Amino acid sequence: MTAQPETMEPAHVIAGQQRFYADEVATNYDRLVEWVVGGWHESPRTRMGDFLTQLWARQATPTHEVLEICCGTGLMLQELIRRGYAVSGLDQSAAMLAQARQRLGAGVELVQAVLPDIPLRHQFDAVISSAAAFNYLPDTEAVLGRTFQSVAQVLRPGGTFVFDIMGRTMLQKHMVERFGTNVLATDLGDAAFLWKFAADEAGRYSDLTYVQFTRDSSLPEGLYTRTTELHRMYVHEHDIVRRLAGDAGFVDIQVFDNYSQQPAGADALYETWTLTRA
Repeated sequence: MTAQPETMEPAHVIAGQQRFYADEVATNYDRLVEWVVGGWHESPRTRMGDFLTQLWARQATPTHEVLEICCGTGLMLQELIRRGYAVSGLDQSAAMLAQARQRLGAGVELVQAVLPDIPLRHQFDAVISSAAAFNYLPDTEAVLGRTFQSVAQVLRPGGTFVFDIMGRTMLQKHMVERFGTNVLATDLGDAAFLWKFAADEAGRYSDLTYVQFTRDSSLPEGLYTRTTELHRMYVHEHDIVRRLAGDAGFVDIQVFDNYSQQPAGADALYETWTLTRA
């Protein structure tokens, strides 16, 4: 699929269609993660796992069954399996889930669904969402509010919901003001990636235009397939997130700095939110 950035819709707008932005990047997603962890200060999965394990160890009831929403290719699920947890995953992209299936095997429950819908009937001890997936959700009652409600429905009482988001500093200062009109690029030989950033004048979101070139064996030597996507990432205001989470029945809402034990300050690049279902 090839499209010009100005003709593309944000991810949340096209979410009801059959093909999603992540379908095109699924085969290279893990390599992109390595670049983001190294260059954009995203926490590695081992650090996320340490934070979650320590959090769950402090809970009054044991945590064993964990659901990850927006699980992508299953990198975080794999980390939790290594630590002894029983996991399930949900994602909107069939291609991402296919990669997760190869990584995790047939024994892990993987479900294709589009938030705010979580079509699972049993409840979990914990729900997580990693890699700033929640920045793709506008902080409205119809989307983020309903997502919190859906998460609460699949959480046992006393269960925890942990998600991370990019803070305003990351989305607007680090990405847009630092890089400005520059184009970031990396070349991996059989694939190359380009990024360009732009911010909404009102400060509500930042747009990342992503271009991927991948070698295609079906094409003549030296030709690549080009994919262009627009990723719209929303800035989440704390008061709105707290209100929507509270309305969904969550209590003990805390915000940490990028999977550390330190509270997130105004300049935090990544925020790790922990919520408990009442």
